[in-house]
Amino acid sequence: MYPQIITYLLTFINYQEQLIRTLLTLLIGKSMFDKPTEQPVNKPYRKLQVDDLPVIEVLEQLDYRVLLSEYLEKNGKLSNLFKGVRMQKFPYLKP
Repeated sequence: MYPQIITYLLTFINYQEQLIRTLLTLLIGKSMFDKPTEQPVNKPYRKLQVDDLPVIEVLEQLDYRVLLSEYLEKNGKLSNLFKGVRMQKFPYLKP
């Protein structure tokens, strides 16, 4: 008995679905349930561009003691080394 009721209910549901589709088609004026026949636009993507690898140079390791001794031999004193450095005055910073 149950299989007969289930098959009857399934056929009734299919009939209701067809009726709803027909009414919606009449209401809107075109069928909403047909699959679109248009093909999607197939545009090629831009090609991937990769930059060249950077040139990595190994820097020479310098010792500050050697540099200071060379500077002292050349100029004679260290006061000229820091002469060009000035403190910048900011008017909004008051001590």
